[in-house]
Amino acid sequence: MGNYLEYANAPVLLTAAIVVVAFVALQSALFLAVALKRGAAAGLDRARMLKALRTGVTTSIIPTLPIVMALIAIAPVIGTPVSWMRLSVIGSAPYELMAAGIGAKTMGVDSLGGAGFTPTVFANAAWIMCIGSFWSIMIVSIFYKGIKKRYSSKIQADTRWREVMTGACFMGVFALFMADPITTGGTALVTFAAAAAAMTLCLVLVVKLKLDGLKEFALTISMLAGMAACVLWTSLAG
Repeated sequence: MGNYLEYANAPVLLTAAIVVVAFVALQSALFLAVALKRGAAAGLDRARMLKALRTGVTTSIIPTLPIVMALIAIAPVIGTPVSWMRLSVIGSAPYELMAAGIGAKTMGVDSLGGAGFTPTVFANAAWIMCIGSFWSIMIVSIFYKGIKKRYSSKIQADTRWREVMTGACFMGVFALFMADPITTGGTALVTFAAAAAAMTLCLVLVVKLKLDGLKEFALTISMLAGMAACVLWTSLAG
């Protein structure tokens, strides 16, 4: 069947990705146009609105760095079109890696791009990536009012409930991602440990030294640390 990357980087997939990303960009442009129009109707000065726009664009550059790093890391494995499309629309590298990994493991392949990662396995991984996020959006869209009503009633009854629920959800997600490298060991564990150490160091610097500006770079720094440790360990292990 050939190398799966021949299919993953096929022109038809690149064309589909361009269409999806262009549609998202069009939505953004339309939203911006409506925002400027509504702002003018509300009596806001155009120069002031443009200044706010420039500020928003500038401050949004740093938070996108982790997504760019994720694209650089994922594209060689999943292919540029699917990686570009997914991270442009969703922007969640952990989910994309998890979903692609689940898709591969259901086909009997332990690692993305590893031995046995055929075009069929790639197609299964890509479908899991897309369908997995689709249902969460649909559930929220359909049941949003009911979810919001129950959530608001819980918050009004006990404000601590929100903190407990949010913390529990995050801890569950983190535990899911931590389990695989810890049990696998080797390069995966070294990469995980280096990234975790870098993130912990950033957290200490933010809390102890009040370096709030470091928050935006923490994920990028931890990803770079993990990748550097992976390369170093692989080189030493031979």
